[in-house]
Amino acid sequence: MKRILTIILALAMSLVALLSVGCNKPTDGSLKFYAPDGAPALAIAKFINDQEDFGIDTKIDYHVVSSSDIGGVMNQAKGDFIVMPINAASKLYKANKNTSYVMTAVITHGNLYLMSSNGITTLGGLKGNVVGVIGQGLVPDLTLKAILSANGLLDDVVVGDTAIDGKIVLRYFADAQSMLPLLKQDVLSVGLLPEPAATKLTAMANDKTWQRLDVQQLYDSQAQSYPQAVLMVKKSVYEKYKQKIDDMENLFSQNVLWIEQNPTLAVTAVNSKLSQGLTPSLVANNITASVIQNCKIYYQSASSAKQSVINYINKIIEIAPNSAKVISDDFFA
Repeated sequence: MKRILTIILALAMSLVALLSVGCNKPTDGSLKFYAPDGAPALAIAKFINDQEDFGIDTKIDYHVVSSSDIGGVMNQAKGDFIVMPINAASKLYKANKNTSYVMTAVITHGNLYLMSSNGITTLGGLKGNVVGVIGQGLVPDLTLKAILSANGLLDDVVVGDTAIDGKIVLRYFADAQSMLPLLKQDVLSVGLLPEPAATKLTAMANDKTWQRLDVQQLYDSQAQSYPQAVLMVKKSVYEKYKQKIDDMENLFSQNVLWIEQNPTLAVTAVNSKLSQGLTPSLVANNITASVIQNCKIYYQSASSAKQSVINYINKIIEIAPNSAKVISDDFFA
């Protein structure tokens, strides 16, 4: 009898161990990787194409969603890996007291350009013009205002659609596609555009000479970048696969070179994972080597990027207190 009880106890302990292992895995045996459409999704194009698993030997399901939906992915803890704007990540982390995610890296470092057809070469030259901007209160708007503030020009900013002498008039648009026709038709003379929309403008309105001001350089003349989109990883996943995730840097570098050589494959890969009903923002004809370089896609670890992330968040909070939340050390991997 004692022997039988010993065997039963051993079997029970084995079963518990198996169940514990099972609880650490996703219910369908896969991990979920989400990114918003546009440059952040382009940053993972090769991963999608190659069905990259980063050496963790677990299937990874890739999803590309609209920028307006990416916050819900983190808020509902649907993704194991999530690429998203840094300000949104900070707000969700604080609002939900969500300690289940950590920031492992900055993935994109700014892809914004002030495009003008009237020869504007300085920030002061924006006075007396209407400047088209995507998304009031979003990263492009906040970054531009942080730059204007640093140059003593924020008090000259007003919102409207008619030029005013001595004022920088901001006119807001939902997306680049809404702004481009007005720039082409000279209804607008200046537009704050991301890549690849900035390059698309020069192609569709090639009867004009376009002056390009690099917003990343205006923000930080030395680094010529700002922390735009970050990689948030579920803490449980990061702790389990820490070394593999920390080794992603080389794969991101390979991704950039691959996109330059295979723009059609890259766009096809991203668009194959779009949420149902989402109109693609990427077109292969607009993806060139210079566009990829202008998107500033590269992996910068949390430890290396920490101070620049904190500085950026503090700057945009000064512009709009509800645009982000102050973060502490536990935000960073």
